[in-house]
Amino acid sequence: MVGPYISRVQIKNFRNFKDIDVSLTHKQVIIGENNVGKTNFLRALQLILDPDFSDRDRFLDKSDFHDSISDPMKNGETIEIKIEVRGYENNTQLLAVFQDGVVADNPPTFRITYLYEPIKDDQEKILKYQFKIFLGDNPQNHFTAFHRVYFNIQVIKALRDVEREMKGLKKSPIFRLVDQFDIKDNELENIAENLSNAADSIMELDELIEIRDLIQNKFKVLSGSQPDCDIHLSTFDIDPIRLLQALQVLMGGKRRPVTGISLGLCNILYITLMLLLLRDKTVPPILKEEIWNSIQPKDKLGLLNKFYTVNEKGNYLLRKDLVTDFQYQELYFFLNKNLFKSQTFTVLAVEEAEAHLHPVLQRLIYREVLQKSENSVIFTTHSTHLTSVAPIDSIVHFRANEDCSTQVLSTARLRLEAKEKLDLERYLDARRAEMYFGSGVIFVEGIAEEYLVPKFAGILGLPLDNSRIVVCNINSTNFKPYIQLVNSLQIPWCVITDGDYYELEGEERNYHKLRTPGVTDYGSLGIENIERTLRTLEIVASSTISTTLGEKRALCMANGCFVGNYTLEVDIMKQTTNDGREIIKNIFDELRTGGARQKINFDDAMDAGEFWKALSKLEGNEIGKGRFSQRLASYATIDLIPKYIFNAIQFINKKVNPSYESVVL
Repeated sequence: MVGPYISRVQIKNFRNFKDIDVSLTHKQVIIGENNVGKTNFLRALQLILDPDFSDRDRFLDKSDFHDSISDPMKNGETIEIKIEVRGYENNTQLLAVFQDGVVADNPPTFRITYLYEPIKDDQEKILKYQFKIFLGDNPQNHFTAFHRVYFNIQVIKALRDVEREMKGLKKSPIFRLVDQFDIKDNELENIAENLSNAADSIMELDELIEIRDLIQNKFKVLSGSQPDCDIHLSTFDIDPIRLLQALQVLMGGKRRPVTGISLGLCNILYITLMLLLLRDKTVPPILKEEIWNSIQPKDKLGLLNKFYTVNEKGNYLLRKDLVTDFQYQELYFFLNKNLFKSQTFTVLAVEEAEAHLHPVLQRLIYREVLQKSENSVIFTTHSTHLTSVAPIDSIVHFRANEDCSTQVLSTARLRLEAKEKLDLERYLDARRAEMYFGSGVIFVEGIAEEYLVPKFAGILGLPLDNSRIVVCNINSTNFKPYIQLVNSLQIPWCVITDGDYYELEGEERNYHKLRTPGVTDYGSLGIENIERTLRTLEIVASSTISTTLGEKRALCMANGCFVGNYTLEVDIMKQTTNDGREIIKNIFDELRTGGARQKINFDDAMDAGEFWKALSKLEGNEIGKGRFSQRLASYATIDLIPKYIFNAIQFINKKVNPSYESVVL
């Protein structure tokens, strides 16, 4: 059951945010460079939703206005933060509490607005600034601490002291988790009495009696025999309530406290407890007998007997092997209606969730949190290991603009076919999502380009790392979903792909040959694929006409897609100089596994211009394109760079840096 979540955030004039409007989903992963506003974004949400904020915390000052605004509080500027919430339609409490804030019915959506504005006198003179928080569009519908009881946010800071938080009596997540269960006072009192008896037995040891008397006598001397100051010793607290407050989590066979485990495991433990603490409580894991007896007669579908089993203590325990999702939903609705339980829905926000975690642990825990947890969670991160397991529609990308404002874009409204979404998520899991963190992306179709394009850029004096341009090998020619993804985040991109030239012989396409002079029936599979993709994505209008292969190639280039003539290896062999071909021959000689005849045959093919034949020898002698390209990257020179790859490198550098001046090959 997906619970309530923040579905939209609008911010005007607050810190990094001049004017943003971003859609969110149930799970969010916020990425971006340092000092781009990720913490300020959470702060904006806290101004509305954090129950630990006092009214003083919700007041702002002139430093909280966007830097582009001159003398904001003298000129009467305002700060406005709006959030919209969805996913609450199954909860009767939220439906009732937030009915005054509803702004849409399909799907049900309520809005909360924070407004920091001037109060003026009759002469329009600014007297002071005041904040107001209200539901919907009516400033008279005040949003108060009462509403935060039902829906709020909790932010776990990047620099957090897990040990201190775990030990705190009232804030300890383990105590707060225990406090949610209906533990009867008489049960605790019986336990406390047994513990008290055990403690009395320990206190009968002569050594402890002697220590107590020593302390008592000395204390009386120093305190002047104050009344009611008798000293007692105890090995543990036997007050029923404080017994629960003293509860702590121990780990491992030696039962180590949190002080004895690593920072990474502390973080995992803390987040685990927080997720359990904040889960939806409509379906309780334990029902006491008296509660069972009160609601069981109303259960006409027999849901309780399907989902609960009674133990020897007379408690009814929720089965772990739940029957079906549909039946569980029926149980949820039944208990929501017949077992009223006041509960809070909390959005959990974690800054730099990867802190102190090994990359494997990052992926394990956050795959569980992002893909399986029922909690609404917001992460801020710099970790590609975390973004690699994030759902495609959960990414929020922060990017700094030249005017010191922050641009915020999300994939929440990205529309992909189911198969394309699965392909993208598998790719990102394997490639660790570097594209999210790049200033620009070069999409390539194979391993050869992945090795050689960065090397070629370095030879041209345009190393990609310096401009944070990432090469993403998608291992196919289906560029469409990848372009959709980066377009949704407005990340500059270009595509490099093979031309796969062919000539028609009747109805058959003959691919593996060089272009024959005078032949008129020919085409390029690569250009056809790119043109189709550009039209499908409406990057190129369907009415745009391009008839010749040259016109089609120009259309592709103008829209960031650079297509070779044949394949990368053949294009390199064909356009390079004799020196370049000698480099290729020498690499084949280094990698070949056969005798001298192999070298002679390869050299003959290269000298005769039979480049497809030479490529087949690379692929057929246990060398392979990938291994060959990897070795070629070590010896590459400017003569080996195909023109279309040179153009692509120039294009993406211009996109990333508009002031970039083109160079000549």
